[in-house]
Amino acid sequence: MNFDLQEENLIIKPYKSNESIYVREQKGVYQKIRRLLSWILIFIFISLPFIQYDGQQAILLDIAKQQFRFFSVTFWPQDFILLASIFMVGAFSLFFVTSWLGRVWCGFVCPQTVWTLAYVWVEHRVEGTRNQRVALDKQPMTFNKLQKKGIKHFLWLLMSLISASTFISYFVPVTQLYNNIVQLDCSGTVTFWLCFFTLCTYGNAGWLREKVCTDMCPYARFQAAMFDKSTLLVAYDKSRGEKRSPRKLKDDPKAFGLGDCVDCNLCVEVCPTGIDIRNGLQYECINCALCIDACDETMERFNYSKGLISFTSEQALSNEKSKESIIK
Repeated sequence: MNFDLQEENLIIKPYKSNESIYVREQKGVYQKIRRLLSWILIFIFISLPFIQYDGQQAILLDIAKQQFRFFSVTFWPQDFILLASIFMVGAFSLFFVTSWLGRVWCGFVCPQTVWTLAYVWVEHRVEGTRNQRVALDKQPMTFNKLQKKGIKHFLWLLMSLISASTFISYFVPVTQLYNNIVQLDCSGTVTFWLCFFTLCTYGNAGWLREKVCTDMCPYARFQAAMFDKSTLLVAYDKSRGEKRSPRKLKDDPKAFGLGDCVDCNLCVEVCPTGIDIRNGLQYECINCALCIDACDETMERFNYSKGLISFTSEQALSNEKSKESIIK
């Protein structure tokens, strides 16, 4: 069973692990930020092993020699208490950011999110829009469907191979690694890990996707313990949006006793975890802001004020004095 805690009401709904989520592609301010951050992080990840310093790879965790080289500094096994300290500082920094900005890490810079965003982008380019992908999956197997599926999975596997080889190049000298890969002369150990991480990346970003965030990642489970009433999170303004109902562009919602929500359902269709943000705070929400961009686009089309769904806080929604102003 899947439990959603929504204000004082506990909603119980059946767990639907076998349902496919077809994410609608969405443009907007927050998505530009996400894509820019994704490109920057991917570029850093791929380029770092190629940096040379003093005639050798600048960043290398050489397991065979039991040393970690970081530019001019070399760490030995007895120095790894320093590395553990760095990880602890990073963890507490993440907790601090979460209490302030909510799950911004999950929505914008988490490796799972970055790679899933890249894989979904490829899926959109190959198989088409959300409606086209739904229709394609319902069709019987034809040459056209087999061709599109084959191209998509080939590109996914190629991306996974690049990701896996890049990760291994942090442990094996990059020039040696890629020479061995090109010459098909990798050792058994390197071949095993190359295949392992390729399949892991392909499975996580291509198939599991949101299930990693909602069912496998422990951060999704305990992040609510770090929230307070001033924590910024993605939320729907129920007092402004209800009563929701479809309407024509020229209709006056007040004349019909309606709120600003036109019930277009786009906030659900763009959500990578398949939730309805209008149902309140749910642990599946990763604060990716896709629903914000989708809702703002609809509000603009109906000539309503933006921000029906926004980055806000519980205090701001309750019209209490908040230490954080609402991000429009």
